[in-house]
Amino acid sequence: MSSLNIICPNAKRVQIKTTPMMLMRQVLEEACLKSGFEVNSHRLQTQSRKPIDSSLPFRLTGLANNATLEMTQKEAVSENTIIELAIQTASGARHQKKVGVNQMLLDALKSFTSEFKEDLATTIDGSVPCIVYMNKRYTGAELAVNSLSSLGVASGKCLIRHMRVKLSDQELATMQAKLQEENERKKALDVNFVKLKAENAERDRLERLRQEAFDKDKESREKREQEQLRALIPEPASNIQDSTVMDTTESQQRDVLQEVPEQNPNSWSFDGPAFSRQVPQNTMRMEELNRLLERVDHSLATPAVESRMDAMVNALADGGRISLAEVRTRADVAMEQEQEEDPVEVFANPCDRQAVIYKKRARVQTTDEPMETEEFFEVGIEDVRNMQKDLRKAVRDQTQASFISKEYLAKKNRQLKLEAYKHTVIRISIGEHILQVYFNTAEQSSNLDLFLNNVLTRSGWKLMFTNLKVVTNELKNFVDIELAPKSTLIASFGGQTVNAADVVHNVIEVTPEKADAMSADWLSLNKTFMPFNSTVNDDRKQKRPQFQSSSSSSHSGPPAKSAMPKWLQTGKK
Repeated sequence: MSSLNIICPNAKRVQIKTTPMMLMRQVLEEACLKSGFEVNSHRLQTQSRKPIDSSLPFRLTGLANNATLEMTQKEAVSENTIIELAIQTASGARHQKKVGVNQMLLDALKSFTSEFKEDLATTIDGSVPCIVYMNKRYTGAELAVNSLSSLGVASGKCLIRHMRVKLSDQELATMQAKLQEENERKKALDVNFVKLKAENAERDRLERLRQEAFDKDKESREKREQEQLRALIPEPASNIQDSTVMDTTESQQRDVLQEVPEQNPNSWSFDGPAFSRQVPQNTMRMEELNRLLERVDHSLATPAVESRMDAMVNALADGGRISLAEVRTRADVAMEQEQEEDPVEVFANPCDRQAVIYKKRARVQTTDEPMETEEFFEVGIEDVRNMQKDLRKAVRDQTQASFISKEYLAKKNRQLKLEAYKHTVIRISIGEHILQVYFNTAEQSSNLDLFLNNVLTRSGWKLMFTNLKVVTNELKNFVDIELAPKSTLIASFGGQTVNAADVVHNVIEVTPEKADAMSADWLSLNKTFMPFNSTVNDDRKQKRPQFQSSSSSSHSGPPAKSAMPKWLQTGKK
């Protein structure tokens, strides 16, 4: 026999014996009875947080034998929950009606007497009523002890089939014995359920008391810490005249262990076997002026970012202590300054669009084209060499890659694309025509929408790249939306077929050859984009000439052997 392991909310593990046709609702009921929890306020789920349908039998859930499930709490189902129940008889007639989920199956059948013009719960000619739900039958006396909720139905709609079957006296006796055995087992579980439920309630009460005590202790601890912090942090400048407040703005010098003066004990600080005492006023004045001079020189010699980083250290060095409010204020100011110093994106000025439209080339189909032979699709030695070369290059790029972040790599490639792709050509398919437009790559991508709004007479259009919608932005250029240096888009007008002559105006029409020549002329200023892919060997090659020029011309011996195998270095085994 199969079994399931249920982890209850109180961390107790319960094992439930199951059969292939046992409903998961019955598994949940037995687990709740053995652990002392309410059935209507809990549910079963896998350890990946996937809920289990309580109306399914065990063999349809896809769970393995000895699988582990978790019992979690959910919103309790009301006893008066109403669902749409549909009953289909053997003749094919079907009627539906609203009934309660806790209504017994026998009573539910009786409630459909007026719809079917007969009592579905009566026995006719020795044939007892029977219903089928999820390939499981409930016959005769089983209808009086099972409700819709015990079938796993909690909400929504439900369809059951009704029929009448003939049972022998032996089958009726076996059914009665099985029902009696099931009732006795549930009574035994109910006795233990009351005890376990009381234990769970007591455990919850103790847990609430502990949580309340912890919250109170936390509040009192926070108050004590705040009081201690107020005692350590100096008062505002308006209360500096108070003689009992420690003056932390004055410089201190270390001295050997002496008696603490009784006049103002707060002016002394204890740290190990030595005390601090105040230095004479004239010496303190000179040191303050020297520190001010050093700070001015340092701020002039270093950038503003370093000055902000040293501002907190200088404040601590001057005063000895700093309040938390001042720390938060300084941090906010530094963050605002860093945000203000962020570089602002500079976009290029719009260019002359030189928009043209041309008709798509007709595809010429030739019937006398030779078919490819099977030898064409075979992988030869040259193909294997090319694949091996590509694999070696991929391994070299992965194993010898420099230690740089992905963010830096993306920014570097973006900058290289902007330097290589100065011009961009956008072609838009509209019906049987192609609209060709020029752009500077560094322009705002939103200029594409502005141009189309001027040349298209119809609204409600959108641009598609294959099956993806093209979204322009005022803060992104054509490299950012991956349309540079040339792209062909599709203009969609709500799924309707349109003619370019009806929706495009103020654009001249040319031949496809003329449009290709214009596009090639506009893209002639672009350069080839080489992706930035820094490797360790590249860095060594860049540093090697400097090393050789600085070293002596004498032979210093053979080069050091690498720890990598020879086939990984040279690409040869």
